Amino acid sequence: MDGWNTTSPAEGNVANGSTPAGASPPPIPAVHWVIMSVSPLGFVENGVLLWFLCFRMRRNPFTVYITHLSIADISLLFCIFILSIDYALDHELSSGHYYTMVTLSVTFLFGYNTGLYLLTAISVERCLSVLYPIWYRCHRPKHQSAFVCALLWALSCLVTTMEYVMCIDKEDDSRSRSDCRAVIIFIAILTFLVFTPLMLVCSAILVVKIRKSSGTARSSKLYLVITVTIVIFLIFAMPMRLLYLLYYEYWAAFRNLHNISLLFSTISSSANPFIYFFVGSSKKKRFKESLKVVLNRAFKDEMQPQRPEDNGHATSVETVV
Repeated sequence: MDGWNTTSPAEGNVANGSTPAGASPPPIPAVHWVIMSVSPLGFVENGVLLWFLCFRMRRNPFTVYITHLSIADISLLFCIFILSIDYALDHELSSGHYYTMVTLSVTFLFGYNTGLYLLTAISVERCLSVLYPIWYRCHRPKHQSAFVCALLWALSCLVTTMEYVMCIDKEDDSRSRSDCRAVIIFIAILTFLVFTPLMLVCSAILVVKIRKSSGTARSSKLYLVITVTIVIFLIFAMPMRLLYLLYYEYWAAFRNLHNISLLFSTISSSANPFIYFFVGSSKKKRFKESLKVVLNRAFKDEMQPQRPEDNGHATSVETVV
């Protein structure tokens, strides 16, 4: 796939992997075996987390964001797993179901974009709760989290559709190249000049807050959950977005990094439930407490005003579970 690339990066490796008749198929890269091992685990973890968040835990503004983030991670992991299975088991025939693979690739990008936007929203809202605690306690709109999540899903859908229409499903001509470059510039600005700086600035404020409150009894594990999740995303998932934008024009130069970018995205989406568990669990009682107790501790928002009955039932709930 030299020169201008009009195929989805996640699908390009598959579509170009067919072998001549009678020739033995090329060896499957080891990274695909790792992806096929890690992605089902992450899928199950996020599924269990989603079930607890939806049916077993009381909601607060941040569990709403985490719920939507888990949905985005599940969709991303599912698509990566199916693409890797297709590459491993049906390598020669993969080009025959091009549109199925493109659909999975576009869904993968949709989940990735949504995860980036949701993490930014989480860090921004937490930062606002630290900087403006009175507003957060008394004047924050009740359904703000749900509204923001819906808005970010819509934005992700718009961005992903633009990327598909202008860059993936296009003929190789000068006008198509110009349109795709315009979309690439727009996505790069949105990702690296808007959302990522917001995420970094708010994360820095949260780190300062953690350091200042580390010795107090009211130090919240939610600060640490948000900060670690964002750091993992920036390390493992953010390079993938940059590589995908470069793939469209420089596939030949970056194709060797394609499998690594998929693996890093798999690790990032699979790591979140582990982060919630280890941050929320008590060092003295690790692996001995129920998952509900651990998650409640990880997502407890001490900035939210508590209901009178919360204090009276907190102990009994943890004891029963």
